[in-house]
Amino acid sequence: MANEIGITTQLNWARGGASIVAKVIGKEDQIGTTAIENVQVIGAASEIISLGDVTDPSHLFFKNETKPWSLLTNAEKLPFVTQANYDAANTVNLGTTSPVTAGNATIRLKPQQGQPLINPLAAWYGINSGTDIDLLVVAIQR
Repeated sequence: MANEIGITTQLNWARGGASIVAKVIGKEDQIGTTAIENVQVIGAASEIISLGDVTDPSHLFFKNETKPWSLLTNAEKLPFVTQANYDAANTVNLGTTSPVTAGNATIRLKPQQGQPLINPLAAWYGINSGTDIDLLVVAIQR
């Protein structure tokens, strides 16, 4: 029996009584055998995202693990003054260009934002926007 990869993606929007829901649920057989879940600290210099032994990934998932503004104490909020400043300082920039910069990044994740990718390129790079970021990385081989 092959390994199963389950995929669920959902996007919701609602305003003034109107709503839109887009949802995809799928499964696929894994040809390879490797997968990884890791938290990588992304610093102020462009660095490669480690996928461990996963080669030719079919699925990647990135999530900025920084605590959201709503869970900060007043003392923790003080240096940033506003949520916009906090988000700007705690954004992780991801891309396939080395070195990745805030200007050429294809993905920018604010605190607690995540991004799934299907059939991504194998090499990804990250850089922070101000402070070290804990980036959750999940990769599954084809």
